[in-house]
Amino acid sequence: MAVTNFIQSIWSKKIQDDLEIKTKLVPNCLRSYEGDCKYGASVKILGVGEPTIAKYDSTTDIDIEEMTDKGQLLSIDQANYFAFYVDDVNQAQSVPGLKEEYQKKAVHGLAVARDSYVAELISKATNVTEVEELTQEAVKNGIDKAIVSLRERNFDEDGVIEIVPAVYNVFKNELITLSTDNPDYIKRGIVGVYDGFEVVMSNNMKKDTNFYCDIRGRKAIAFCGQINEVEALRAEKRFKDIVRGLDTFGAKVIDEARIQVIKFPVA
Repeated sequence: MAVTNFIQSIWSKKIQDDLEIKTKLVPNCLRSYEGDCKYGASVKILGVGEPTIAKYDSTTDIDIEEMTDKGQLLSIDQANYFAFYVDDVNQAQSVPGLKEEYQKKAVHGLAVARDSYVAELISKATNVTEVEELTQEAVKNGIDKAIVSLRERNFDEDGVIEIVPAVYNVFKNELITLSTDNPDYIKRGIVGVYDGFEVVMSNNMKKDTNFYCDIRGRKAIAFCGQINEVEALRAEKRFKDIVRGLDTFGAKVIDEARIQVIKFPVA
């Protein structure tokens, strides 16, 4: 009987690592709260209110206020699985490159699901800049306007501009190009820099009659995800093994001030 020496932890870690490479939107989220990420659980995101700044007068006592708790709960309410047949899981683990090929089949779909969920949250953010045409001038003006709106909300951190290929196609001449042989840029989908923002191209942004692109800081959206289970078992009605896994995650816009959506028409 097969499935005797299945190395669950190695498969799980490799799939998780590959997901980090394949996703383009998730890496631009706040990831500080990942740990025991189980489906149906909640993660507490800590936060405090802003202290009041008041004029000081040496003749009067100062006012001391209680700091408000602005913590939020992030629900781990998304779960996706994969399951596929393997002729011999022990052989798949022992032949160089074969295990990676099997994992590659699962990782792409999981990465798209994670990014698409974040893209859906982006499309529903409250601060929106609308662009009427998909021309180089209109796209540039729209992105400039969105950057101004973001900065007028005291945005002063590293951020990203996330766009779809169609928008990149008319905007690329405005970008400062980066080294094309840098593997880190390539795997993160970074196609250039504009006005201090890294520009990331993704095909997973939401699309209806508009393309929903955005500019955001990395504290705008919190994401927590984990490969919870990867296991192998013998198929009941076939002379094969089965490898299956479960990816659980949750994401939430936790600071609307740090994100500006840009709606471009689908031309």
